[in-house]
Amino acid sequence: MEKVFSGRYVNLGSLAQEINSIFISEGWESIVQTMSPMMPQGGSQYADYMIRATKKGHMHHVEEVIVRIAGVPNDFRLIIEEEHIGALGRELMERKLIKTIDKEINDGLFDMPMIPQQISVPQPQSNQVRCSQCGAVNSAGSRFCSSCGAKLM
Repeated sequence: MEKVFSGRYVNLGSLAQEINSIFISEGWESIVQTMSPMMPQGGSQYADYMIRATKKGHMHHVEEVIVRIAGVPNDFRLIIEEEHIGALGRELMERKLIKTIDKEINDGLFDMPMIPQQISVPQPQSNQVRCSQCGAVNSAGSRFCSSCGAKLM
């Protein structure tokens, strides 16, 4: 099972911990591992987490679920791989995990602030001079800043 999320800027580490907590609260043994990306995409923003949950049933029957979260905060995939999973495990996947995570992401529980874009300071036109003391823009023929009075170079 795979679901793609895009448009929200999500803290993927917090999301991985929440999925881990859901498994633990349902009686599964679960761990979160940070995977090293094969091809970093988008610089240091790319993340890849794996949550491995196991549950031992009757007569040594072992159910295992692997959840991968891979991508960048505003475009990532949630991949669920099931192995030897019974009806209870499937119900956990459908009811508890997918619906809960989908709702929490849409409610903004894992939202992070967007990384601010670099704001460039407009350069003065060729017939203007910027004051080195206060940053005010002055006409080209000025010898002193009209704002702070500092000598212009």
